[in-house]
Amino acid sequence: MMPKLRPRLPGDRFGPLTDVNPSESPLTDREKIAQLERENIDLMLALTQVYEELLASRSGGTT
Repeated sequence: MMPKLRPRLPGDRFGPLTDVNPSESPLTDREKIAQLERENIDLMLALTQVYEELLASRSGGTT
């Protein structure tokens, strides 16, 4: 869902909800899944790096 806001009108009133970024179209389900998969891979790689550093620090060696 695209973020929306209500623009302020004269007289301290607010207008109807409008898209914050009307030029951007919302992501499709396929695009959302691809984005989540990329983020998941990045997190797994970071976790692997931390785990390898932890093992190296415990054994006193390097990997």
